[in-house]
Amino acid sequence: MQHPTRPITRGLTGLALTTLTMLPVLTVPALTVPAAAQARTSHHMIRYASVDSCPRRDGTTTPCHTWRLDLLDGRRVALKDAMLWPLTAKGRPDRTNSAPLTVSGDGESVAYFRRSDHRLVVREFHGDRSAVRVLPRNPLPRGVGMNASWLKLSQGGDRLALGYTTKDGRTRVRLFDVARASATGTTPETDAFSGFSGDGSAVLLQRAGDANTIGLSVHDDTGAELAAAVPPQIVANNGPWALSADDRTVAFVTGLGKKARLRFYDVATDQPTGSVGFSLPEDAALDMIDWTGGHEVTLHLVRARGSRDVVTVLRVDTETGRTRVRDSYKVRSGAFAYLSCGG
Repeated sequence: MQHPTRPITRGLTGLALTTLTMLPVLTVPALTVPAAAQARTSHHMIRYASVDSCPRRDGTTTPCHTWRLDLLDGRRVALKDAMLWPLTAKGRPDRTNSAPLTVSGDGESVAYFRRSDHRLVVREFHGDRSAVRVLPRNPLPRGVGMNASWLKLSQGGDRLALGYTTKDGRTRVRLFDVARASATGTTPETDAFSGFSGDGSAVLLQRAGDANTIGLSVHDDTGAELAAAVPPQIVANNGPWALSADDRTVAFVTGLGKKARLRFYDVATDQPTGSVGFSLPEDAALDMIDWTGGHEVTLHLVRARGSRDVVTVLRVDTETGRTRVRDSYKVRSGAFAYLSCGG
């Protein structure tokens, strides 16, 4: 399910509960990993997090059981210390939604509210090692429930965004330095959070402009504005967007199939800065775009296949348009919601 003020999240809702794929399930934090799998490799990366869907008496569905992390090596980790249902502003569980959770772009960190004490934490997941960073208490303003918030980790998992919407409809994003376990600042009001820059040092926000226009603004980790513009329609009409580590260049995609182009726009100068052609499947939706290198963006493409989504992770060279499939997988059946790693 998508929310206009949240990072794009693909989810399967209203599905009948089906039998889980028979994979070994481990439990965090008490990880018991086979010796052969204990070395830190890319296979320990998290592909996506998901939570089961169960029917309710009124005919609706609810998140159930526990959050699980599907890894590149085929294992599934039960994240039992993550909250399943978010709390409302009155401290009651909202069983119609899953609690906020996010996976870093590199697939090595996951952030969530902890079940035991409701603290916001970031777990660095490295095979058999699992360090936890506990962030400051009361990260949300008084009167704002977890069910009115969302989380987003940067590519390297070193920065965390906590977005929330107040009763009067105002949306802001609080930013955290994960290594220091401290808040660094809060952004001005925004209409949507487009993500972190490639190195996590800045964020890209969306704002509504005059005459139904869309504005983009770049902010540092304190929330201070670095650049802002009302881009031309070719930019505004083709989100999602990704912010480069230079804190000004935005990448986005136009077209499908062999007519697809990766385009670039400079928020500081309000000017297009080039494009490169490449090929995209015509039956896939672009779900996420992230800068994952000085000359590379990574795309998450989603195809619906019956009751399951098929996700393809595609790397694109920003200079040549050459593409390479990094990963491809089917999201397991019976999921209430799932969250893929970013880049």
